[in-house]
Amino acid sequence: MAALLAGGWLVLVLAGSAVLYRQALDRLRMDLDGAADAVAGLVSQRIAQHDAHLTSMAALAQRSDRILLDEIGQVAGAIRAFYPRIEGVDLIGWETPSSEAGWRTLVSSRQPGLAPLVPRSLARVVAAAQPGRPVSTVPEPGQSRYLLVKRLPPAVGRLALVLTVDLEELVASRELPAGTQLALRLGDAAAMVANDAAAPGAGLHPPAMEAVRMLDNAGQPIELRLSRHPGWGDLALGRPLTVLVLVSLALLALAVLLAVQRRRAVQARGEAERARQAGRLSKQEATLAHAARVNAMGEMASGIAHELNQPLTALLSQSQAALRLAGLPGVEPEAMRRVLEANVQQARRAADILARMRAYVGASPPAAQACDLGEVAADMVALMRADLSARGVRLDTEVAVPPPVAWVDRVQAGQVMHNLIRNAAEALGSVPQERRRIVLGIDEADGMARIVVGDDGPGVAPGMLPHIFEPFRSDKEDGMGLGLAICESIVHHFDGSISAANRPEGGARFIVLLPLAGARRTSQESMP
Repeated sequence: MAALLAGGWLVLVLAGSAVLYRQALDRLRMDLDGAADAVAGLVSQRIAQHDAHLTSMAALAQRSDRILLDEIGQVAGAIRAFYPRIEGVDLIGWETPSSEAGWRTLVSSRQPGLAPLVPRSLARVVAAAQPGRPVSTVPEPGQSRYLLVKRLPPAVGRLALVLTVDLEELVASRELPAGTQLALRLGDAAAMVANDAAAPGAGLHPPAMEAVRMLDNAGQPIELRLSRHPGWGDLALGRPLTVLVLVSLALLALAVLLAVQRRRAVQARGEAERARQAGRLSKQEATLAHAARVNAMGEMASGIAHELNQPLTALLSQSQAALRLAGLPGVEPEAMRRVLEANVQQARRAADILARMRAYVGASPPAAQACDLGEVAADMVALMRADLSARGVRLDTEVAVPPPVAWVDRVQAGQVMHNLIRNAAEALGSVPQERRRIVLGIDEADGMARIVVGDDGPGVAPGMLPHIFEPFRSDKEDGMGLGLAICESIVHHFDGSISAANRPEGGARFIVLLPLAGARRTSQESMP
């Protein structure tokens, strides 16, 4: 029971830990998704500012008949100074797109150290662009810079505004959640920004998480990937696991308490049942003992009356004759009278005793009824368990299913089984411990209920077998020779039979046949 409860507690803790772990991962994923949305909104605002800068400078180019190059240059410088991610602002023009010499830079404000813009390299992009709609291109694949190009309307001239933007400067590391890493990509341009994001070390770790957002901007279609490699500390499982363990221990203690109480209740019921069983068996034992005494007395009375009836009759007759002779002359009557009177007194007393015994044992015989021999066998096994155990004898039962129902008195049937088993147990006292075995079989044979008691003892002496059921015949040193005679008397009283034989493999076997209850009822009903 303790192992079962401990196993259940362990399963509960593991299942609860798995649920808490899953919930913690879901919480981290939700946090990462929220952070990705926030970063995407921030980047969307900033790339929208790029479109606004291009629009404001395009407006300056369309204010008069001439292009306000100085004003555009001043605005470009201010933009580049205020927005570090915009590394360069250029205004380019061309005469003939097919002529390399026809391209020129009209206004340029670029970060120191940044290479000058090559206008001719944008010929294809400018030619494909629609006026007023910015498009992006990557001058150097694998780098973090991209160019945002806006072609001005034809009425202004063959002009285009170009912003050089660094993806890496779109988002500062401090603007990211701690422990996260942001990857930005626009075409072949890519950048990576991290805020204390460290690669996981060796060992088992929670799985990595990633949230992907694609910005809905036609000119700057930037992809964002916000990732995180959480550690065990990020899951914050300390307090929930502590609560889980405490709650599970409380449940375990409650389960143990309930199990102990249930076990005590079961033990109490078992003790009560054993007490009732012991009382019932004690009562049945007393009943069997009484039946045995009555049967023994009946057998003894019948045997003694049969053996002593004629001698006592002769003694009485002779004593009366002696009394008559004592009255004749010449005989010393006084001495003979005293002897003969005492003889007559004792003879009459013996006759009276025998008469009373016969009257006692001649009472109404027990009534037959339907009796389940399987139940009787179970009672006998329980009744004799202690005695057989003390003798070191093993009793095996082989009861047919369903057991036969005989037409017999239950107490008398139990007495027969008791006597046969007791005789077999006494016979096994002279054999080794491993051979002390009795088999009690209950089944049906030849239309009769059959009781078979076999043992592995020395068997019955061949000269004793023909007389084994006779009263006062016994091969035991202290035996009275009444037990088997009582069994035979009981069995014959209920129209049954009993026989004894030695087994070929050793030991004795007694077979009792009793009429079946169903057959007896059928025969009684068929009688006129």
